[in-house]
Amino acid sequence: MWTLSTPAKLALAQSHGMDVRATAYGPFGTREIPVGGGSVTSDAGSQVRRTATLTTDLSLWSVDPRSVLAVTGAEVLVEYGIVLPGGRVEWVPLIRGLVVKSGRERPYPTSGTMPIELADRSLRVAEDRFTAPAQTTSGATVVAEIRRLIQETWGTSVPVVDYTGSTQIAPRLDIEQERWADGVEKLADSIGAEVFADPTGSFVIRPQPTLTDPPVWTIASGERGILVSRSDTQSREPAYSGVVARGERTDGTAPVQAVVWDTDPNSPTYYLGPFGRKPKFYSSPLLTTVAQCQTAAAAILARSRGGESLPAISAIVNPALEAGDVVPLRDEGREQLLILDKVVVPLAPREAQPLQARALDLGVV
Repeated sequence: MWTLSTPAKLALAQSHGMDVRATAYGPFGTREIPVGGGSVTSDAGSQVRRTATLTTDLSLWSVDPRSVLAVTGAEVLVEYGIVLPGGRVEWVPLIRGLVVKSGRERPYPTSGTMPIELADRSLRVAEDRFTAPAQTTSGATVVAEIRRLIQETWGTSVPVVDYTGSTQIAPRLDIEQERWADGVEKLADSIGAEVFADPTGSFVIRPQPTLTDPPVWTIASGERGILVSRSDTQSREPAYSGVVARGERTDGTAPVQAVVWDTDPNSPTYYLGPFGRKPKFYSSPLLTTVAQCQTAAAAILARSRGGESLPAISAIVNPALEAGDVVPLRDEGREQLLILDKVVVPLAPREAQPLQARALDLGVV
């Protein structure tokens, strides 16, 4: 969750005003543009984590590559304003993203607006495919190689911040074409991490979030709560009780592997419980030791745990929430710990915030 001041946290739990501002960056310079509505989505299951759809003034329709909202390189920073008592506004960044699509209709709509779509900076890294096969740098760490792959696209002025502390040396990895999927993501998996662009456009390398991480925000029902609605789905299909991670060898040597099971007897997917054994398989040429396989398997299992209980809720908007955050849900006299997989921030007042989540238990009984 983006860091908020105490007054902002208090304001979010009660009636308050909101504002939105958007700043466009491109060959033309910097310019603030109006926002008439839309939403910003943070989705942990998507390669491009942050996307946005918003409406702006029709007069900003691009007429050349240097236009303010040209899809050939313009970026937009969208921020959500929390109006505090006394009128001061605390701004929360939601996305700094490339303009990937815009549209208009003729005859012109009476509203005088047009929709635009944004995608965060990881899109450009994914688009920057190798035109010839590439390899990791001998002796470099996994973190250094992730940073290199990103900054070869964006330059060293774009920060790549590491929160893993990993010093693991990257083994040889042949990247045929896909810089992001076959380079950045595979390197991250090898150290049990995830990589994404944050709301300001910097890149983050961090450990895979789990339901054991500290809660960041409480969603409760009742008179003083912020829960608006909820629906619950239970499904066996996306849930696993273990992960098998294997290396890939081409020299005839048997690959190393490790198996990590859900060993929590209180978990619905406990591998020796009623759920049974249901392993998920993962292989990568970056896994050359059993320890590396264990790290990767544990991270993938963390992403899978809770997949059998899938609450979808809507709440009063907290623009600082993002995918991967852990939040307690207090409803019907019971607390359920959730990890957010998808967070939507509406850009108009009086709209609830949709949240998709996972839980380690099966919900309210």
